[in-house]
Amino acid sequence: MNRILWIALPLVLLAACGEVNQANTAGNANRGDSPPWQGAKNEFVAPGWSPGSQNAWATQMRTRVQTQNEYTRVR
Repeated sequence: MNRILWIALPLVLLAACGEVNQANTAGNANRGDSPPWQGAKNEFVAPGWSPGSQNAWATQMRTRVQTQNEYTRVR
């Protein structure tokens, strides 16, 4: 039993060394900052918002904040 432990322990410790570095893979590469109103151009955007329009983005954010405001919801 002791012999199996001494063989298995280094194998378990070395298993952690095989992890791939996930810092700079293609899916999460640093793309730099872009304005928030440019956003996603897909079917999952909020209704009434058009990507690329700063005014539509500001209106959408104002509406979203007001629906989360307890003082305006209670009235």
